[in-house]
Amino acid sequence: METVKAFSAEFERLHDNLIDVLNLIPEERLYWKPFESSSFLRVYSCGELIVHIGSIIEYTFNGITSNFWDDPFEWTLRENLSSRSLVAEYLVEAAHVRLIALQGMNDADLAKTLHFPNGEKTTIGELLLRALTHASHHRGQVYAYVHLFSDVRLPSIAARPR
Repeated sequence: METVKAFSAEFERLHDNLIDVLNLIPEERLYWKPFESSSFLRVYSCGELIVHIGSIIEYTFNGITSNFWDDPFEWTLRENLSSRSLVAEYLVEAAHVRLIALQGMNDADLAKTLHFPNGEKTTIGELLLRALTHASHHRGQVYAYVHLFSDVRLPSIAARPR
């Protein structure tokens, strides 16, 4: 399998997992946190983690397609994405940006160099790997949090037969 197709399949699986698990989270638990602490690293809710994953995707693929390296922070606040349906809409919007970027990409593009606004360089392949790793890490956190308040069976992260 081509590398770009493999990346595309993994990002699609991540998206599908998030939509599936989002539908299993009761509205009243979307922004629930297991604890708060002023002396501990920031504790996120399932909703914040899922939105953050969408932001990772949006940031990465906007950067690749249009050199737009803006954190989508303003429009991803809890006040703007206050329900499961609004979070799901945001994930679909981020997926659309991803699909546009990947549709014309081939394996040779993975070695192309990109420059972040701070001057740091990376390749498209490195950026995709970092984004997928970062997003997958947070998906694991979401799964762990859901297990704190529910015994529902969570969607498999393994490849689905096509």
